[in-house]
Amino acid sequence: MPTARALQFVAPGQVQLIDVEIAPPAPDQLALRMLATSLCNYSELRSFRGGEASGYGSRYPMLPGEPGHEGVGEIIAIGENVEGFAPGDLVAVTGWGGEPAHCSHLLRRASAVAKIHPHERDPKPASILEMFGCAYHCLRVGWSQPAGYDNSNVAVIGAGAIGLCSLQLLRLWPLTSISVFDTNPAKLKLAQRLGADQIIVVPRDEQVETFARKLTRFEVVAECSGHVSGQKLAHALRPPVLINVSYCPLPFPVNQAEWFEATTTIYNPGIVTDGELRAVANLYNRRLLDPGSMISRRLSPDPASYLETIAAIARGEIVKALIDWQA
Repeated sequence: MPTARALQFVAPGQVQLIDVEIAPPAPDQLALRMLATSLCNYSELRSFRGGEASGYGSRYPMLPGEPGHEGVGEIIAIGENVEGFAPGDLVAVTGWGGEPAHCSHLLRRASAVAKIHPHERDPKPASILEMFGCAYHCLRVGWSQPAGYDNSNVAVIGAGAIGLCSLQLLRLWPLTSISVFDTNPAKLKLAQRLGADQIIVVPRDEQVETFARKLTRFEVVAECSGHVSGQKLAHALRPPVLINVSYCPLPFPVNQAEWFEATTTIYNPGIVTDGELRAVANLYNRRLLDPGSMISRRLSPDPASYLETIAAIARGEIVKALIDWQA
């Protein structure tokens, strides 16, 4: 039986590149030759550090290919019941419908992938469409009310990967302005290139409530940092709508006195669906999304390069990185 290459965490901070057998596709599956898989910053860090109570980083050895769940591949074989796909088609994948993704070849349920058309673009950055799908899942909930939030002033807190995905999607709504907040000026410059109307450096040495009082009113705040400081700022802004695109695993204080006369609806994050992946793939196919601008690093499937890239993520040096399985 033919084999594929896969990355595997055998212990915290220890990764090996192994061979795994390639099975033929089941009747409802596609066999994929992976072009690239992208690193999910949060999941890779959990796996690297270990010590988690559940999920990634809670047990070792991890499954081959974990924690990969974002990728793009080329169809090389089709299950007998699959329609609408052909060998040579390119598709984006999430973690649903098959094995963990940090692998040179995958099987995926056909209903769990989205066909992409990169046109003249390099298709490998489309590996991060899963993250665009996650942002779309969260943001569309806030716009699902009958009145909508057209012509709103929107704040995006955090110019990391999910924040920049959110920014690109928000540009497609008829908003008055989009302001992006971060402590990192370099990430804010990228946000500006991607269409932010205003970029705001968050001071590290000022009380959140004091800083928030100096700002204009925002009808919608998208919290995308995943940090306590970002959540504190999002709540201090007291918007009518607060969308948690990211999530913070730590508790954080809320000054109820600041909210005494505020009315806020909070929407929490969730999991991207197959339909939402297809929705953002359609936007990508129409050239309305630019995943390539967010790729900070490309690496080969080498354990040393992979671990060093995770260390760079921990230092805040990476927006998104991808593993080139064709390198």
